[in-house]
Amino acid sequence: MKKIVIVSIISAFAATPALADNTGHFYMAADLGSASYSNVTVGAGTYPNPGMIRIAGGYHFSPIFAAEVGYSRFGDSTITAGTASGTVSASSAQAALVGSLPLTPQFDLIGKIGVASNKHKIDATSSGVTVVSMSSSQNDLLIGLGAQYSFNSQLSLRAQYESFGKFGDFGTTGVAMKASALSVGVAYNF
Repeated sequence: MKKIVIVSIISAFAATPALADNTGHFYMAADLGSASYSNVTVGAGTYPNPGMIRIAGGYHFSPIFAAEVGYSRFGDSTITAGTASGTVSASSAQAALVGSLPLTPQFDLIGKIGVASNKHKIDATSSGVTVVSMSSSQNDLLIGLGAQYSFNSQLSLRAQYESFGKFGDFGTTGVAMKASALSVGVAYNF
């Protein structure tokens, strides 16, 4: 059954024309979003979800397939208990294949699969003095789904959901921190 679904999707990609054939062209993208952390609960509570910013660049191999590399920086997430506080900083570098399924000449569904090189750092302070600093990193599967609207052959607006996977063990909890994000951005084809 999975093979039939995959063949159907690939056939749909190949059969539908895109707004413009950017084959052989590079593109740049910038995205802003809201991240969602999981497995970030400690004795003082759960770290809040931060914002996210990403820059990316890619190359169109065909009207429906591209390769993209990107770097995402997550906003600092801080939890406070009395005079003590902890701050999580995280980032991710990604390399992915991007597929487009044109639904109309201007509107595409996009899918992304690749690898994310994730890392995070926790700084714990007491009365303003750093008492503990820990970091961890892990490579994991990147999966993304979204949509893209092309204003013309060069400029597009995109929205996507991405799961970055694991970021390594969260402090001393022995459980890996995970992150996902919803973002909106623009892509410009050269």
